[in-house]
Amino acid sequence: MKFTSRLKAAIFCFTMISAATFAQAPAQEKIEVSDTELGQVAKAFMGIQQVNAQAQQEMVKTVEESGFELERFNELYEASVATDKNVEASSEEKEKFGVVMNQIQNKQASFQKQMEDAIVKEGITIERYQQVAVVLQSDKDLQQRLQAILTAGQQ
Repeated sequence: MKFTSRLKAAIFCFTMISAATFAQAPAQEKIEVSDTELGQVAKAFMGIQQVNAQAQQEMVKTVEESGFELERFNELYEASVATDKNVEASSEEKEKFGVVMNQIQNKQASFQKQMEDAIVKEGITIERYQQVAVVLQSDKDLQQRLQAILTAGQQ
């Protein structure tokens, strides 16, 4: 149960970072992606996942070191992004929440740079990675090809 709460907290924290990391490109028609290029995308994706895991750990650590319980921090975070949620908080708690959010946001640029580096390291441009990522959302064949590469890479 505690691990689930920690994971939930990390996901909520990281959501605000990853949402801004790679802006969605406009939806596109089907594009040609070679096996080599898809392999580059797969390796970049795995690199981004590693950065994501590191970022989650660092954000959880930041929240815990501030003295917040992760569950309480999540309640405050959810209330800060959802206009229909209202959570009671003391002025001291609101101030502490603001400080922690600033600390997390200050780390965002570093995590974004690491994600971009993970893409470029694989020999693919960020723009092309984004283009393939957008097409992957709706192209089932491309999804299956990527999944096969990712599965083979884990064995």
